[in-house]
Amino acid sequence: MTARNKVLTIMGIIILMGVISIGFFVFPIGISMCAITGLCYGCKYKDKLFIRWSSVGLVIGIGLSIYTWCLISSM
Repeated sequence: MTARNKVLTIMGIIILMGVISIGFFVFPIGISMCAITGLCYGCKYKDKLFIRWSSVGLVIGIGLSIYTWCLISSM
């Protein structure tokens, strides 16, 4: 099993465990956690594709987190 497959498996486990534990509210946090994991892998192994898509995922995750926080605070 290559390092890339291990990282993708870890990302899947993070999202799966989050969905099992707190439901669909995990996506803003889970996407950010997976993106940080991908960035760590990409920086360590100099994988530009992983760095690019993990950066996009991190921006989306932060955006979703801010949106969720605004929705919760406006209730």
